[in-house]
Amino acid sequence: MSAPSAEGSYDYVGIVMAKSAEGDAVADILRDKPGVEIVEQPSFWDIRAPDRLEIDYDEVSEELGVEIDAYAIQHEMSTHYGRMIATDDKLLLFADPVEAMEFLGG
Repeated sequence: MSAPSAEGSYDYVGIVMAKSAEGDAVADILRDKPGVEIVEQPSFWDIRAPDRLEIDYDEVSEELGVEIDAYAIQHEMSTHYGRMIATDDKLLLFADPVEAMEFLGG
């Protein structure tokens, strides 16, 4: 993750997920990751991080006890902020569009 700007701000990325089995599992596995902030609301989780957020399907699947993929996570999302890329093993969000493009090999 990059350092804060001169003003002390970051470009945050994140997802908003329903409080559901899937949403609870994502919040639980990301809670202790460096830089990740979890904001609990009555009916949803706002999960954010500066610059980049990675959600590993295997970690969520282990927490939940059933196999999870990009579709299952996105189905429980109401929105996201950042450039989202779904791979076979992770859901990634980037603040920097150039970094996202480079990740895709462009």
